[in-house]
Amino acid sequence: MQRIDDIVNLLKDYLAGDLDTQRRAELERLFTEYPQLKEIVEELDSEEELREALYAYEELYTPAFKEREERVLNRVLSQIDQQPPIRRTRLLSRRFAIYSAAAAIAVLVLFAAILWKQKVVQPNTTEEIVSTFMPGGNKALLTLSTGQEVNLSDAYAGIVVDDQIGYEDGSALFDEDSMEEHMTLTLSTPRGGQYQVTLSDGTKVWLNAESKLHYPYRFAGDARQVELEGEAYFEVAHRDNAPFIVTTSKEKVEVLGTHFNINSYRTDMNSTVALLEGKVKVSLTDKVSAVLKPGQQSLVHNGRMEVQAIDLDESVAWKNGEFMFNNETLENVAKKIARWYDLEIEVSPKLNDIKIWGSVSRYDSFKQVLKLIKMTDESIRLEVEERRVKFVR
Repeated sequence: MQRIDDIVNLLKDYLAGDLDTQRRAELERLFTEYPQLKEIVEELDSEEELREALYAYEELYTPAFKEREERVLNRVLSQIDQQPPIRRTRLLSRRFAIYSAAAAIAVLVLFAAILWKQKVVQPNTTEEIVSTFMPGGNKALLTLSTGQEVNLSDAYAGIVVDDQIGYEDGSALFDEDSMEEHMTLTLSTPRGGQYQVTLSDGTKVWLNAESKLHYPYRFAGDARQVELEGEAYFEVAHRDNAPFIVTTSKEKVEVLGTHFNINSYRTDMNSTVALLEGKVKVSLTDKVSAVLKPGQQSLVHNGRMEVQAIDLDESVAWKNGEFMFNNETLENVAKKIARWYDLEIEVSPKLNDIKIWGSVSRYDSFKQVLKLIKMTDESIRLEVEERRVKFVR
């Protein structure tokens, strides 16, 4: 932090023409070490522009933002260290080109973001539209097998199935006498929604945006079975001889007691199961299955499954209130933010090769997410019509 502040003050005095011999020599060393910084600063040719830069610096580089960026950078570097020498060299040249400047001197990224703000300012109408795109929140619909529906309150994070069905503070949603043991419930979140549910066995489920969980009011028999459409994080209560089974349109996940995340949207080509604790068995058919260990995920694509090592923080970032992108395609990033901000997002084929790095809070405005994307590639532009957004170049 002190290093960045010193550089900002140095640049401020440089633009004001108020540098003594010693500080001018310091500036020249800085420009020699980071030529990109010199090119950027030369385009800030007024105190007004510098004030805008300093304002954006304070707005963008909050402690939470810097902490998240440091975590992403550390993971990138650790992944590079684990690669063979030839592969490592390629990764270093490709990935470190993006992050080395930010790691050594974060102000490079700052001024790049400022130039975007000055050069690629969209028309006022676009700015006004984008400013209305707010993050999602606690929204869900609970549907009984009788057809009865209840719009759940956004004042609560979730519901509990216990002696009755109610909110976390104990307030009931239904008259207990109206419920039947064999009744099936469906908890569904819209685009821009999330919600939690504690099932009758004590299992906790966090449901992401545009997702559905079908589950019984009371579990009966030798297995506890639920169905999922979309994404959810599970903390399964352990029960001997009573496996917990999650069925999606692409796979079946069987556990006794564990923590895992499933991402299985019907409209997505890929489906993943990421394991944080315990052990799970993922099956496609009776003959195709895999047992995961903590730190692994199954990836199902076109009816085939492979097991991969993963970063657990990334897998459950959404549950912890973050978007975390690690070399992720702009297309995948667009799907995630579209679901959360309730938008229709299209990505131009010219941007298929764009990879996004970094993280941002899910509760930040859509404009903050755009800043992160623009920092990866300044040439990305927006075309906006109502709630339809297109990324173009």
